[in-house]
This record gives sequence, C-alpha cells and structure tokens, in this order.
Amino acid sequence: MPSIDLLLERGKMHYDQGSYEKSGLVFQHALSLAKSMGCRANAAHALFWLGASYRAQAKYGQAEESYTQAQKIYARVGNDMGRANALTGLGDAYRDQSTFSLAEESYIRAQEIYTRAGSDMGRANTLIGLADVHRAQFKYSLAEESYLQAQEISTRIGNDMGRANALDLLGEVYRLQSKFTQSEESHIRAQELFARIGCDLGRANTLFGLGQLYRDESRYAEAEESYARAQEIYARFNDDRGRALTLCCIGSLRRDLGRNAEAAAHYTEARDLFAQIGMII
Repeated sequence: MPSIDLLLERGKMHYDQGSYEKSGLVFQHALSLAKSMGCRANAAHALFWLGASYRAQAKYGQAEESYTQAQKIYARVGNDMGRANALTGLGDAYRDQSTFSLAEESYIRAQEIYTRAGSDMGRANTLIGLADVHRAQFKYSLAEESYLQAQEISTRIGNDMGRANALDLLGEVYRLQSKFTQSEESHIRAQELFARIGCDLGRANTLFGLGQLYRDESRYAEAEESYARAQEIYARFNDDRGRALTLCCIGSLRRDLGRNAEAAAHYTEARDLFAQIGMII
C-alpha cells in the first residue's frame, strides 16, 4: 500500500499536469488512508488539495466543503499556514462564483494569519484575491492599489511568477479605467517575465489581455494577432476555458468589423467548449 505522503505527491503531480479528475481521485485515496490511520495533519493536506482539484473542475460546492474541513482541522492541530492557505482557497472558490462578500471575508482572515506569521508570499496572494474582488465590483482604484502592493511584495521577495501575475492583472484594471498606455506597459512587462521563467500559460494570459486592450483602442489587426497567439498556447495546453474565452473575444472582434457569419461561428464554438467544461454562458 502506498504511503500517504506518496499519494499526496502523486496527486500534486496530476494536479500540476492539469489532470484534475485524476488528482481528485488520488487525494480522496490519501484522505481515506489518513482518516483510517488517525493522521489529522495529512487529512487536512489531502482535503486542501482535494478542494483545489474540485475548484479547477468548477465543482464549487465540493471545493468549499473540502477547504472548510481542511481549515477546521488545520486550526485544531495548530497549523496556521495551512489554515491561511485553506482560507485563501475558500476565498478563490467564493470569488469564482461571484460570492464577493464571503470571498472578501476569507481573504481578510487569511491575510491576518499571513501577516502574523510573516509570510510575504501569502500576503501577496491574498492581495491579488482582494484586488480581483474589488475589480469585479467595479472598485477599480482599490483593485489597482492592491495589485500594486502585491507586485511590490513579489518584487521584494524575488517571486517573479507572483510579480508577473500582479502586473498582468494590473494591466487589466488599467484597461478598465481607459489608462491604455499604462495597461499596455504592464501587460508587456508581465509577458517578458513569463517568457523569462518559461510560463507559457502566463504568456497566453498576457496576450489575451493585450487583445482586449487593442480591441478597445480599435487596433483590430493587433487584437486579432494577440488573440490568435493566446489561442494557440491555450490549445497546446488543453486549456478549454482559455480557448473558449478567446473564441468569444474573437467573435466579438469579428462582429465589430461587420463579419457576422464568422462571429456566429466563433460564438458557437465557444459555447460548445463552455458546455464541455460545465460552464453556462
């Protein structure tokens, strides 16, 4: 029988490869084994990663339940970092469902623990989550402030991935405020960082953001090129959500140009992809 630690590592490997259904099954096995052996710490770890696997599959009810159970066990065994991580995951699940008040509450509770523990990376992650909530609520100045703080913290601790993510999201909030020059600069800086650390999906996200920006500025040829490059990367990594969102945007671009038949075809393809991954639009 494999050990709990081995099962957790195997599950994380599947998770990192985007095989979320497989990772969920492995984490369930690890959870059952941890419970049978009375190992609460490993049960909490398995529940945390099970929550992450469910969230990645948009199974939000199960994700919430797993994160909540993990958070409670971490609290009982005195693992503050685990508790903060579970609260952050719970915030992410609430945010994905647009349950913003609960998301904000979870992020703030996690942030308090990270601050107490001196975890700058944790603080940066919760700042990103809070900024995402504020952006979705059209509180752009608050979102901008939080993204900037997250970017500054990530720069200080040498976390290039965190810095790139913050810059990319900052580019989006600049675009929403029609600060187009700052938006382009942020997306391009993020793209350079993602390229340097070899994160292709991060590059795809920046290309998607640039496509949105160029479309807003009526720079249609550049928008189409950016969307096409993003789509190519998403397809390579089997990121159906990214592909579907990009197809929607290409459809909107074609509609802007009066190419309605092409727009309809892209919308249909996007709808079918969304249906495959269980997302309703």
